[in-house]
Amino acid sequence: MKTVATAMLKPLALCITVTAAILCSAANADEVDDAIASFINADGFAQEDAEIVDGELVGLFSGSGAMRPDGAASPVEKALLLIDSMEAPLSRVRYMVRYGQMIQADTPLSFVTVERYNFGPIIRQQVIDAYGEENADTPDAFGVGPHVAWRIVTMPLMGQTAAVIEAARREIGDEEAEGLDCGGRGCLSYSPTPDEMQLWDEVDGPQPMETAYEESSTDDVAVPARAAAELTVAASLASNEGNFSWHGPEQPEAARGAEPFLFVTIDRDLGQDTSVDAVLGQTLLNDDAIDALWHRRAEFPGSVYWMRAATQKSR
Repeated sequence: MKTVATAMLKPLALCITVTAAILCSAANADEVDDAIASFINADGFAQEDAEIVDGELVGLFSGSGAMRPDGAASPVEKALLLIDSMEAPLSRVRYMVRYGQMIQADTPLSFVTVERYNFGPIIRQQVIDAYGEENADTPDAFGVGPHVAWRIVTMPLMGQTAAVIEAARREIGDEEAEGLDCGGRGCLSYSPTPDEMQLWDEVDGPQPMETAYEESSTDDVAVPARAAAELTVAASLASNEGNFSWHGPEQPEAARGAEPFLFVTIDRDLGQDTSVDAVLGQTLLNDDAIDALWHRRAEFPGSVYWMRAATQKSR
């Protein structure tokens, strides 16, 4: 692997620092290199061509002028757009985004894992159990495809908030998926529901945002990337004053390396009605009283509901 710290990050640090005296040390560069290598080459992941991934992503955006149309897109948006673009379409799915970051020479590197779990076979089996196989539609009607994960490493670069510098992919088997955690519940489980997991308070949401990518599905609900982007605005990780602008989370003092501390789960069409239920959680907060903050965006065609919750630290 062509290491980022030696090939890209050190020159970038020279370009973005106020004076040439602010340089990244060799130890810091090695630490970043090691973290990227460990993240991208983790068991089961196969490294992907970052240029191909970048070309796929930029093709999802529309715009004119000299600036890249995906320049303002956040790492979370790009991860969600990427997995649906690079994989076969599925409608009944759960997404799990795990976000960590490292700071080098004032430059944030984002380490994002996005997983997509196919609930089509689960829902079809529920239909079979309730009504008999003769009354169930074909597997293709419910959605056929593997559970899959993508990883990307991004950094601000050449007019982009989140330029993809490394990428990797892996498939997740059913048995493994059943044992994985997605925001406090099994990745293939319906319970507990988001309603049961937090003491939610209804709040006013941010203003609806416009995106440079296709923001709504054919069912007239937000695509996952847009739902997540609006959640980041609600959580003060981005602003939407005029134009969307991602500034990202504060680096937690308790974070170690690139371990994730920001999580987004999105359930799409897992019930009887068309819906997108998205929850963003921030953990490892630099706060003496609050252990985690949660923001929720629940959408049905024509209606969006916003909620907020906080988990207090135990005394």
